[in-house]
Amino acid sequence: MSQQAEAASVGHRGQRVDTSNLWYNLFQKGVELGTWNVESLFDEVGFEEDREMWASMDPDERDQVRYLLSGFLDGEREVAGDAATNLSRIMGAPCLDHNEEKEMYMTMLTLTEHKHTQFIDIYMDEVMDDRDNFAELDPRRGTRIPIVEATGLGEVFENQGLQTAKAAQTQDPVDIAKAAAVYHLNVEGILARVGGFAINRMSDQAYLPLLNHGFKFISTDEGRHITHGVNLLKELIEKEEQGKAEYQGVKQGIRDMLYHDVPYMADFGYMFTDAVGDPLGVDIDDVLMRGGHLIDGMYNESLGLDVDYLSVINRVSDRYDEIKQWDLEEVVREQEDHYNRRRGVVADGGAEGVDE
Repeated sequence: MSQQAEAASVGHRGQRVDTSNLWYNLFQKGVELGTWNVESLFDEVGFEEDREMWASMDPDERDQVRYLLSGFLDGEREVAGDAATNLSRIMGAPCLDHNEEKEMYMTMLTLTEHKHTQFIDIYMDEVMDDRDNFAELDPRRGTRIPIVEATGLGEVFENQGLQTAKAAQTQDPVDIAKAAAVYHLNVEGILARVGGFAINRMSDQAYLPLLNHGFKFISTDEGRHITHGVNLLKELIEKEEQGKAEYQGVKQGIRDMLYHDVPYMADFGYMFTDAVGDPLGVDIDDVLMRGGHLIDGMYNESLGLDVDYLSVINRVSDRYDEIKQWDLEEVVREQEDHYNRRRGVVADGGAEGVDE
């Protein structure tokens, strides 16, 4: 069935906008479902219960939530920036059909990504303690939250930025496929979904109602973003399989991005290793299995790329065996000291000039 036939019938027609198109349908779903108001959610649910729960948690439990949300905060900030700049340019590439509807959808994707940043940033500042206040750190300037820089998450976000920037510049089909694979499959489809899975697991031991409400909306938004990425990649793969010369290498490019990112994505498991004792019972084995199912579902079932997800998970397990030997507190402390020097503040609170 063609994408045109799959799109929902809306009963209206336009001259320049194809209202029967899949991308228009995704845009309209974003209009209907993606316009939840972060400030209204704060007013309706409130911070009080989350603050009370946070105050009652043990330090190691706080660390587990802190590390997870720090990864989300830096990740959402970077995907929002890429969506507003490079992804919007990519959607207008000559090699993509129905550009008008794709560009329309990208406006909704950009809006929701910025809202995710809004929610997590304000939540962390309102609920958590000052240790998490790294307001002047900006990933666009190569500076990330210490836990993100200490693990491999920053490497994934860096690869995302590089691939989307390159694709926006060249507008080459293979480059676009690589960018979409990193952005929509690896970051949103694996990291974000596994992160949502972890938040749900944590709620059994530490129920944070506002956080859980927010992530229900975030997960719904991410689902549409992943659908966008999968269908974009299907379109590119179909043209490669038709033998069009400029599309040759699309499938291999997508696989390459998975194999490049997966060892770094494994560092996500750092938050659930023996280094923190997994106090909130997320269970690293379940995390790895969840990631494996997501890889199999997107790369194999949806795109037909014949990726051996068990071998991928073995790479993740090997990385896990390595990182669980790390001294988590020491690694993070080194990064915090590094950023304190960059911000011109010594560890004892005195001021000095930036030494780097």
